[in-house]
Amino acid sequence: MSWHFSSLNRVTSATTAAYLASVLFAIHLVTYLIPVLRDATGLTAPLIAEPLTILAVAEHLCIFLIIPALPAPDWARIAGYGWLVVDIASDIMQLNGTPRENYLPLRYGGHISAALWILLVSLNTTGALRIIGILLALDLAIYSFIAFIPLSFLLLLPSLILLPLWLALSGRFLARKKTGDAIAKKHQ
Repeated sequence: MSWHFSSLNRVTSATTAAYLASVLFAIHLVTYLIPVLRDATGLTAPLIAEPLTILAVAEHLCIFLIIPALPAPDWARIAGYGWLVVDIASDIMQLNGTPRENYLPLRYGGHISAALWILLVSLNTTGALRIIGILLALDLAIYSFIAFIPLSFLLLLPSLILLPLWLALSGRFLARKKTGDAIAKKHQ
């Protein structure tokens, strides 16, 4: 079975997904500040780890709908999809009790792909979406290369705000695109 969406429906779905991802990431990223939540696994605290992993997977699944709708070269979109796969895999690794030393470097490697996609989308937009996206991409990329340094996690703290904000701004960008597309179609 094949799903066929009109361009307008794709943008509507992506807009909704962007806003939903923004909220889900905001909720989930707050848990990184609470060690008992952040470090939970299915082996140590399954009643905490299961819902948090479902939340983590859901927020990433939303982004699968956003990637094709935002302006970026195809190769940058592929990087975005790669980030999602790596982040979801590392979340499942954590759930199943994989040591942090094994899954976190994998996750940080995936953040390089995320940074690349976010940067290229941002460079193809304007205003706050562009500025926040560039800052977010730099934050993710730089941290990935220095995560092993004590207290370097402080550099990643801005992403707790920047990522949900960038996703919300992406939703606004897509909503405006939808409105513009609808007006253009009406005048044809």
